[in-house]
Amino acid sequence: MSALSLFISFFVVQAIGTFFNPQFDLLVSRGSVKVLFISMVIAHVLLFLSFQSRSFMQSFLDRTLFFFVKEKWLAKFSLFFVTFFSLHSLVLLFFYIMGYVTYQPDWGTINAMLVVKTLFGLLVVFMLAWTEELIFRGAIYPYFAQFYKPTPSLLITSFIFMIVHNLKDPLALLTTEWRLGLGLFLLGVLLNQVFIITGKLYTGMGLHAGLVFVKVVLRRARFVDFIDLRQSHLVHFLFLIAIISIFIRYRRELLLKSSFSVKD
Repeated sequence: MSALSLFISFFVVQAIGTFFNPQFDLLVSRGSVKVLFISMVIAHVLLFLSFQSRSFMQSFLDRTLFFFVKEKWLAKFSLFFVTFFSLHSLVLLFFYIMGYVTYQPDWGTINAMLVVKTLFGLLVVFMLAWTEELIFRGAIYPYFAQFYKPTPSLLITSFIFMIVHNLKDPLALLTTEWRLGLGLFLLGVLLNQVFIITGKLYTGMGLHAGLVFVKVVLRRARFVDFIDLRQSHLVHFLFLIAIISIFIRYRRELLLKSSFSVKD
């Protein structure tokens, strides 16, 4: 019902938006329109949760909201953020050394406005990572984990994570944009693994935010040509190595661990 409601709401809002502005596109536009779309999604996640058991709802709130005041989450979030921001930067440096990324000497200068924009971008990235992790690791994975073992739940959630990143044409991620789709799927698997092992939303938030923040910095200070590393076979290989390494080390947890029950 929540998915159907979101589907109908999208067409209603899109029709109203294009009536006032023919260029309006709820799936593509940034800024306030992006905030509107995310708000619609969160509202329908809450609608979805209203159909779940009381224990599931309580568990959702503990995973996604109450940790801000209950736990010392910032240190672990920061560790994952710095680690994956550094890894993303190192891969870009490798591409620069190999000649696939070009330095842009006329990118500008470091000034107060750039610092402010970058700090604001950090806040936006944090909210983006929290929102996406809230949806996928906070709600969708635990829902499937009520009925299936962690591995199939992980794969289903990762597939959904992949296709919703191209809502204009989700099948393109399996055809013409398959490299992007593969990168997103593998990233989804990695994020789900981290969530299953740690049981904490903020670890995946740090990982997610660290990867995305590199893109945010390069949009504000374009000192190199930005390339979408999610389409890179090297990055696919690195994701795969990380996934296999985690599986080998935490095989028991990934195959058996599940704290979600269909019982109230």
